[in-house]
Amino acid sequence: MSAAPFVDTIAEAYRAAAPALPGAEQRAVAARRQAAMEAFRRHGLPNHKLESWKFTSLSGLEKQAWSLPANEGGIDAARIEAAALVSADSYRLVFINGRLNAAASRLNGLPDGATLLPLAQAGDALADVLAGEGDDKAAILAELNAALASDGLVLRLQDGVVLDKPVEILAFGAPALVNLRHLVLLGRGAQATIVEGYRDSGIAAPGWTNIFCRIGLGEEARLTHVRVQAENPAAYHAALGKVSIGAGARYAHVSLQAGGNVARHELHAEFAGSGAEADLQGLVLARGTAHLDHTLYLHHAKPDCRSNQLFKHVVDDRGHAVFQGGIRVAPHAQKTDAQQLSRTLLLADRAQIDTKPELEILADDVKCSHGASIGDLDPQQVFYMKARGIGDDDARRLLLSGFAYEVIAAVPEGNLRDKVEALVEDWLKAGAA
Repeated sequence: MSAAPFVDTIAEAYRAAAPALPGAEQRAVAARRQAAMEAFRRHGLPNHKLESWKFTSLSGLEKQAWSLPANEGGIDAARIEAAALVSADSYRLVFINGRLNAAASRLNGLPDGATLLPLAQAGDALADVLAGEGDDKAAILAELNAALASDGLVLRLQDGVVLDKPVEILAFGAPALVNLRHLVLLGRGAQATIVEGYRDSGIAAPGWTNIFCRIGLGEEARLTHVRVQAENPAAYHAALGKVSIGAGARYAHVSLQAGGNVARHELHAEFAGSGAEADLQGLVLARGTAHLDHTLYLHHAKPDCRSNQLFKHVVDDRGHAVFQGGIRVAPHAQKTDAQQLSRTLLLADRAQIDTKPELEILADDVKCSHGASIGDLDPQQVFYMKARGIGDDDARRLLLSGFAYEVIAAVPEGNLRDKVEALVEDWLKAGAA
């Protein structure tokens, strides 16, 4: 199928769905959605001609006729609870086929000054939630998302508000095109923990999940953000996050990718005030023919800011991982401290990793570094463990578990970390089976 019929198919799906999309009755929202769809029709999917998409192809999407999901059904309560990453003591929004499942969600008990609601109930604020990110082909999937977003999370915390429990987004894909859009705004000194989980719905047919998330942190705000993508091996997943970090604010992010056929998580962070910090960590577990991509761009636009990136990859069979880490230090961003490290274990001859660090340093009083390592497990370490009575498969699994744990340890302690660690251990055990 050529690109033009593919785009036309998406446009036709939009026309059919538009009257039922949130905000259809609002003139500004309808105009914004139409403009976003026209932008997607002009540009089409991003491709290898774009430097930032050099290593990841979405051409497989053009070989299928995509539709939008019709309803929220199809996932039983037991699967929802089994997939949840946070204990019962949390706020939760469950999205099935791109729409909120109210029965499985928990939105009550918020403190004063906190607003948490699904995008479909954003009302007059919906136009702001769907605000454009620019007519850039490299980020055109954000425009597709704005045109088709059926639901998502909207979280606003006023100055000084501290959420006592994590907010969990639990989303199950469908054999269709699902678009969720999230907005998170924290006022001065506000604090929150957000957990995004994109999980296997139990339907083996290919689905396409397209996510956009915009985060704004006011001065001295604190946000811990954990993201887990573990969809089925036939799924396509594309996510773009844009974060603005105010003066003295701190953004801590952990991303785990352990599912999907082709999956890309792209994150842009801008330091919007002096003294801001970002700690970004990620783990990729790729097996079979999975292609899993982490792409990051950090813009140090203000002085005295700090960033740290640590991304690890375990790639087996014919899996393919991608890590692109871009850092730009503006001319006036003196005293910047920006560190980046990518480490990869390739467990099979046909496993692959593309690693591309990018540093653009325009200030002179900075401390910046990047490094990358690629290899297999150390045979001497495997031999050492086998010499103490541990079988070959168990020895390799324990070493891989230790390699992954440095990232897992960045997840907040408690039930959430236990769930993430169990997911990683299950993946490792499946490879040894």
